[in-house]
Amino acid sequence: MRALAAILLLFVAGTQLEGQVRQTDTRELTEEMRFSREKQFNSWAINVGYGAVFMYSDIKDFDVIPGSSIRFAPTVWISKQLSPSFAIDLQYINGEMYGWSEAYQGADDLYFKGEMNDITLNGVFYINQLREFPGPIKDRWNFYFKIGAGVNLFRSRLHFASNDEVVREDYFNMKSTRYLVVGYEPYAPYTKTDPELGIMVPMGFGAMYRINSSFDMVLESTMRFSANDNWDNVLTGSTNDRYLFTGLTLSYKIGKKDKRHMRWTYRGYGFSLFRKAQSIDPVAEEIRKLEDEIANLRKPVTIKDSVIVDESLTRIYETLKVRNIFFKPGAEIEFSTEDLILIAETVVEMKQNPGKYVDLYGYVDEGDPGDHSELSRIQCEKIRDVMVNQMAANPNFIRIFARGSEGIFKHASSTSSEVAKRSNRRVDIVFRN
Repeated sequence: MRALAAILLLFVAGTQLEGQVRQTDTRELTEEMRFSREKQFNSWAINVGYGAVFMYSDIKDFDVIPGSSIRFAPTVWISKQLSPSFAIDLQYINGEMYGWSEAYQGADDLYFKGEMNDITLNGVFYINQLREFPGPIKDRWNFYFKIGAGVNLFRSRLHFASNDEVVREDYFNMKSTRYLVVGYEPYAPYTKTDPELGIMVPMGFGAMYRINSSFDMVLESTMRFSANDNWDNVLTGSTNDRYLFTGLTLSYKIGKKDKRHMRWTYRGYGFSLFRKAQSIDPVAEEIRKLEDEIANLRKPVTIKDSVIVDESLTRIYETLKVRNIFFKPGAEIEFSTEDLILIAETVVEMKQNPGKYVDLYGYVDEGDPGDHSELSRIQCEKIRDVMVNQMAANPNFIRIFARGSEGIFKHASSTSSEVAKRSNRRVDIVFRN
């Protein structure tokens, strides 16, 4: 178990370092696929499944194919996604404990049989979210590592295979006629008492396939280590008892069907393992590269026939450093060379003035259909995604103000209605140093 934990730690450290040294994210992602802390995603899921139980104990050694010792058990767990790369779940497994040994210690064939109630709280780490470009594989596959802790409430009896009678302690040359049982009366082996309580530590891997917006299919295999050595009622051996559970599960994602579940989102540049945003690239190098890009962009630039806003930006935002990006109806845009220059200039100023905020004020025309606040928010997010994913800006210092159609600019009476609409569909990029 320690070896598995060490391997996981090395993997996480290595992939996180690799993922944070890249410069841009060139994936083609729709807005609903991209993770952002400001967005709302579904995060709860309930899972129901069925799987095989392979017991390993003092009388049942490890076998690649356990044969007749295989038992099957149902499982159910509730999952809460805390970030695209990490979740917690509360899992319950109820099944039969069984292990058989041929001529145990040179004597008779023995088997143990009982019942278990396994309850664990687990941490789930999504391996594909730790890659250089974090996110699901082909938008269909997630792979994860699970580790947790919990309890097992169990009962068991040790039997002779020849006649199914319960074994007594004197069979092992002990001076007692007590039966080898747990959770039963020692002198009445079929009378139940309180179950034994044991500590459980599950550790394993899983593969998850996204069927649609509501359901996922999960194949999971976990070795579940116990702090007890008496599942089989035999206290010999150098290791505690344990079992392997491999099951197929159907996962139902709770929440609104028009929103993605967080485990199926893609993290952009700069987002660390637990949702926090960071930028660890050397600031001076980033500024130099951005300034070079701006210089290259300026050479072939053709300034678009943009709308001139009549109202004074200085008076509204109390600063001269305001840049405007204009949108089409429905928050649609194809960023022009001029747009990219304006955005890049803002990112350079951010890097030259660490700790200062950039505010994105989104506006739409009052006659546009749809939710005005939502449309203006989407406009701002598209610009922030360019700043973060293509230019390595720190998203912690980018704020969004979705103004909708409130406070839009007023125009002179000579200004045409079409020009007024175009000027209202915009994002003002405001940097205050």
